[in-house]
Amino acid sequence: MARRFTSLALVLFAAAPFAILLAKQDPQQDLKCEDVYTNIKVFKGVPANDLIPTMEFMAASMKWECKDCHDTTDYTKESHAIETTRQMVLLQRDINEKWFNGRLEVTCMTCHNGEEHPINIPTPDGTNLRHGRMSNPPKPAEIFAKHVTAAGKAPVMLTRTGKLTSPDLETGEIKTEPLEVVQAEGGKFRLAAGSKVVVSDGAQVTYGGVLMWGEPVAVFQRIGRTWWGDGPFSGLAGNAVSGKDRVGDSDVVVVKGTRTSTGSTEDLYFDIKTGLLVRMVNIRRTSVGSVVTTFDYEDYKTVDGTAVPMKLTVTFAGGQKWEMKFESSKTSTTIDESLFKID
Repeated sequence: MARRFTSLALVLFAAAPFAILLAKQDPQQDLKCEDVYTNIKVFKGVPANDLIPTMEFMAASMKWECKDCHDTTDYTKESHAIETTRQMVLLQRDINEKWFNGRLEVTCMTCHNGEEHPINIPTPDGTNLRHGRMSNPPKPAEIFAKHVTAAGKAPVMLTRTGKLTSPDLETGEIKTEPLEVVQAEGGKFRLAAGSKVVVSDGAQVTYGGVLMWGEPVAVFQRIGRTWWGDGPFSGLAGNAVSGKDRVGDSDVVVVKGTRTSTGSTEDLYFDIKTGLLVRMVNIRRTSVGSVVTTFDYEDYKTVDGTAVPMKLTVTFAGGQKWEMKFESSKTSTTIDESLFKID
């Protein structure tokens, strides 16, 4: 890349990224990049002594090293990464010229923030939408079947009581209230905690007696799905294993699918050891970006032959949480339809 690099400089540049380059250059202060380096395209007219710090900044913004863009045996060689970087430099300049009167407001760091690909979705803390690769992963149907087996007998009706800790919808104050959640076959559920009373008859949803519509219905249905049998999996399409990850102390395999009733994407995290579902991440696309909600299922306990999560945490895109901690759980062989009646 440089015309006058010494061999020592090349060794240092490859082995210790962004060390001071020992390049034998003209001491004149007005040398431009194209006067000192070869294959300069977007940095023509830029002071030569600015190029190495510039590359240092770009690499630091992505947590990359020299070798990620360059052939360290020949820095003059082109690469896809180098050409992409040139396009990004032009994009950055265009944005700053058009919208900030040429001030350096938008930089590599603005979007990349230490990532190779900019993260354009606000995600709850601890939620990772990119997963490690798996060699020879199991098929989604096999993963679902393992969970259904581990979850045990599907209860006709499941009732749990405990506490709900969540922000007040009006004041934002964190409150802990007595909680009862009843879930029944057919997508029916009833969640009651203080002033929060959500009821679904399997088709409609009410909150405080008011009939909901649109996305709020889907949100409450996700919250009300506090126990997963085989039913919810049948509502997913295009399922594929997206990789492996960790949730807490557990190694997990992640299946991605589309909820056909809402069009949203769901990432389902299954404990590799137990087979049980431990996390569901819902990604709802909008016209300006995607909204991510995370559902964590913990502390499974066997109740009448059914593995029941005794803790459920819902973390919304803005970081607000609904934490349900159940103290008791029981199953029933019949459904009390009055609990799910919507007038």
